[in-house]
Amino acid sequence: MAIGRAAIMGILAWAMMISLDFPREYSIGVGIFAAFITESTVQSNARAHLKHKASNLQNELNIAISELGQMKRALDNTTTDLRHALDELHRRDAIGSPAARELLARQEEAVKAQKKAIDLSASRSVETLESLERMIISQGDQTARVQEVLSVVLEKLALTPRQNINMKDSVLTQENNSTPSMSDDLIALMG
Repeated sequence: MAIGRAAIMGILAWAMMISLDFPREYSIGVGIFAAFITESTVQSNARAHLKHKASNLQNELNIAISELGQMKRALDNTTTDLRHALDELHRRDAIGSPAARELLARQEEAVKAQKKAIDLSASRSVETLESLERMIISQGDQTARVQEVLSVVLEKLALTPRQNINMKDSVLTQENNSTPSMSDDLIALMG
């Protein structure tokens, strides 16, 4: 792509020089020079871009090396602390300290009790979620049923002659002070 761009620039420079009636040899030299300058510029930009990427990668590599060193030091410290703790446990066990054994036994019991409580809490949470899901489905079914009944009631009232019915703010009103009588079918639908 860059060589093609350089060739196009060289040809354009050569064509411009020919159109300005410069000698042919001079025009060819200017075209070659323009192609060379174009290629040099493209290569220089590519080199600068690659240097910038290499610099960024070097910085990231240095940061990663520093973090790895910190992690190694932390791991070494943790390993040393664990060795000291194990040595202390072996020393206490060798002495036969009943208090240490009792403490370990109590800690194991506490961990078991905590695990049991967590399991119980998780099962209660699942049961609660299931009951909430059933309740939401039931409410959705009831809402759908109420909407069906209301749409049937509204349709029946709208089809009843000699009445002027208006809907205002989702409330059914009548203007002519007559109370519409509900048929047995409508009462059965609502019940």
